[in-house]
Amino acid sequence: MSGTTASSDAEVTDTTVRGMVRTLEPTWTVASIERSPYGTDFVAVLTVETDDERRQVALKATTAGLVDSTIARSEPRMLDLVGRETTIPVPGVVGYCDDHEVYPAPFFLLEYVDGENYEARADSLDAVAHERIVYEAGTNLARLHSLGPLPAYGRIGVSEGRLTVLDTDDYPRFADFQEKLLADVTETLDALTEGEFFPELADDPDRFADVVPDARSYLDATIPTLPASDPPTYNHWDYRYGNLLIDPETGATRAVLDWANLSVADPAYNLAKVEVRLLSPENDGPERTKQLRGTFRSAYRRERPSWTFDDATLERMELYRLTDRLDAMACLPLWYADATADERDERAAEHRAFVGRYF
Repeated sequence: MSGTTASSDAEVTDTTVRGMVRTLEPTWTVASIERSPYGTDFVAVLTVETDDERRQVALKATTAGLVDSTIARSEPRMLDLVGRETTIPVPGVVGYCDDHEVYPAPFFLLEYVDGENYEARADSLDAVAHERIVYEAGTNLARLHSLGPLPAYGRIGVSEGRLTVLDTDDYPRFADFQEKLLADVTETLDALTEGEFFPELADDPDRFADVVPDARSYLDATIPTLPASDPPTYNHWDYRYGNLLIDPETGATRAVLDWANLSVADPAYNLAKVEVRLLSPENDGPERTKQLRGTFRSAYRRERPSWTFDDATLERMELYRLTDRLDAMACLPLWYADATADERDERAAEHRAFVGRYF
């Protein structure tokens, strides 16, 4: 991974932070550093002194080794594109560095946006704020999808300094989304037989191995028969509470974060994934969840009136929910690394109950 140092957050010292800022803004002085507890890569809120003011900015660096630098370099460029071409609320880009001999790279500086992160406390949102978040999610995704169509399905990265749909051995392009989906699902199912995506963290490497044969048989038969996908568009597949900065008084989304690791996919794939992340029948009950789903979809249709949630779209979304759940199963060791064994077993039981409805 050229240009990426597998540094832990602890290794990004205050001296390193000051050097990274100096690389991008030589006249700035870092007055304070507040490290974020969220996310896998290094993120910090900085107070800096410029030539004429004292201000806050955010610094992000690729440190976890989970995202290839070819892909990670796309994030500031995507933020710039989205901020320039849409009204999706995103932080402005101050500057970025693709490679560095000393500091973990890529890294970049963003304008600071004040807001609350509700990743661990979405159930504390009142009904009005919750509905607004869901409505604005539908609106924002419609705006993002309207930036397409793109030339192929695949992953967004940087080549020769520009955003592109990658076409490499590690990240191939696909002309057909069903073909890409089947390739991705095959990778996920293989991982579930080998300790999931993070075997070094797995306390039970064979936790879901028994699910794989039925899942593979079902998906091998079902994916090729899906209705045709819509043209490829940018997908912010990790649009969740943890990647939103929310006004705690109104529920307004002040900023959508984490624009690295974007895929190019059927827009219905993005919609299905976001419904899984923002809607919780377990916490809200089936009726409230149904209402919020309607809010989400109506906002999307209003912003993108050419779109319809027809039978073909809903059929694809139903299958996409299954593939999303299998991905979550493969990510369980990372997502619940700090959880108790009982909590991991509880999540595993929920996953099994979900996929059991399909086969």
